[in-house]
Amino acid sequence: MNIRNTKNIFFSRLSTISVLVSIITLIIFQYHWVISSAEKDLSELYRNYTFRIFSAVSDNFSMLSTQEEKFDSFKEIKNEKELQEALVSKFNNLNSIDNNQCFKSISYIKNSRTDKSYIFYSSNSWKYHKSVPDELVNEIKGPSLIPDASDKDSVWIIFPGIKINNNRITIIYNFNILSFYRNKVEKSVSIINDNYNLKWYYNQTVENAVIWKDNYSYSPFRVLKNKIFSIDSPSLIEVPIHILMFNNKEKRTEKLLFEHRKDYSINNPFPSVYVDILYNGKTLRQSKEYMLTIQWLMSLLLLIGIAAAYFVILYQINKLKKLRIKEKEFVASVTHELRTPLTVIHSAADNIKSGIILPEKLEQYGNMISRQSDRLSSMIEGILLFSRLEGKAEKPPQLKALKISDISKNLKMYTQSIMDESGNTLEINFGSLPNKLISDRETIELILTNLITNSCKHAYQKNEAGLIRVRGHVQLPHSIIFTVEDDGCGIKKSEIKHIFEPFFRGDNSLNEQITGSGLGLFLSKKKANLLGASLKVKSPYERSDERIREGSSFILKIPYYKKEEE
Repeated sequence: MNIRNTKNIFFSRLSTISVLVSIITLIIFQYHWVISSAEKDLSELYRNYTFRIFSAVSDNFSMLSTQEEKFDSFKEIKNEKELQEALVSKFNNLNSIDNNQCFKSISYIKNSRTDKSYIFYSSNSWKYHKSVPDELVNEIKGPSLIPDASDKDSVWIIFPGIKINNNRITIIYNFNILSFYRNKVEKSVSIINDNYNLKWYYNQTVENAVIWKDNYSYSPFRVLKNKIFSIDSPSLIEVPIHILMFNNKEKRTEKLLFEHRKDYSINNPFPSVYVDILYNGKTLRQSKEYMLTIQWLMSLLLLIGIAAAYFVILYQINKLKKLRIKEKEFVASVTHELRTPLTVIHSAADNIKSGIILPEKLEQYGNMISRQSDRLSSMIEGILLFSRLEGKAEKPPQLKALKISDISKNLKMYTQSIMDESGNTLEINFGSLPNKLISDRETIELILTNLITNSCKHAYQKNEAGLIRVRGHVQLPHSIIFTVEDDGCGIKKSEIKHIFEPFFRGDNSLNEQITGSGLGLFLSKKKANLLGASLKVKSPYERSDERIREGSSFILKIPYYKKEEE
């Protein structure tokens, strides 16, 4: 039997550990899978929209017909006057195409050994400057856009390499790039589809904004923290204004190459346009991250729920096993308890019937039969009471007027036989209680009787007698405290939390084969709850003289209703 129990315990613990390890492993794999999936999906999504935004910018620039091959006809120009007339014509033509008048001026720089001058046309007139803007001095290597140091909203569009009369001419547009983005690019790509749209920021970033990078990392805990503390951090795509117009100098492609000019140095930082992708009116990254985090939490809760359900089922199975064992012990104990008084009654009745009992001993035999009948009746009543309480058919106690002296008298009468058998002494002191009060006498007597009986059986070792004290006092304003104390061996800490469970019997009871059903304290606790009272135990406990006793103290606290309140 012990080997079987050991095997059952071993396999039960092994299965529990296996399930626990499996659940933890699944949670870890699921966490890493969610992170990997989120980073891949969001990176791909942002990469896709970044490409679409940059393509839209390139397409809009291409429509302005500002590419270098459009200046092929300028090779036939023979003098500077014809050059200026051609440039004015091109400038007016561009502004007629561009309704938003983004082209502010057109200029050219003569790069010769004897002359390096800067001439620009704006407001219907040409102006001559000896000095070339600092940012244009070295920017003659290839078509490009660079910031205008004097105007943060503008850029220079440069087309070098045209030769007129052996002079190398660099043609330059001063272009309002931010107006172009607002009126051309933004309108062409702001509405991507029904769910996605774009929000543009010019020459500024949003507070707490995150500039989107390829090394994006996702953390559900960070998302939850931002959600709890309402931290809004848009994820912006940076579109640099300073870009290279061509990647291949030999093949002048129509597309723009979006990258910073590394060979250009300027004190002011390169301006940029920032784009935030919105999903149903909310920041795309935060919306997607929040949705993925919710999915992760739901799957996590599902795994935890499965684990919790398993452990609850396992706990209930173990509880049922223990209950079955206790029920078997209860049946064996009650069978023995019932057989003993029945045997005594049957033997006494046979002796009286056969006439072998002398007349002077009839009274003694009658008392014996009466005590055993009371004992038998008490056990049957306890079992029936347990059945009613478990079936929830027990009615609340009826509060009536009672006398404390009656309770004291009945306790002595109910416990007299067990006191005589055990040799213990019962000391009852209700002197500080009022003579009369409102409560349920039967419930109080049942609880105190069970507590006294329990102390008689379990407090002291065999062939050892002791004192059992029953005290009562009023605890203002509305409570009465009954205590049942002994100075016996006490209760083990591991057993205290179980003593009010049905069928529970401690190691000492089993080892010493002390008779009992294991229902007395359970019934006392149940009846106390029905009365609106509480029943607790302390072992060891502190007496009123502040001395620690090794025995046990059961404390019954009931509501106090004065007699006049009936």
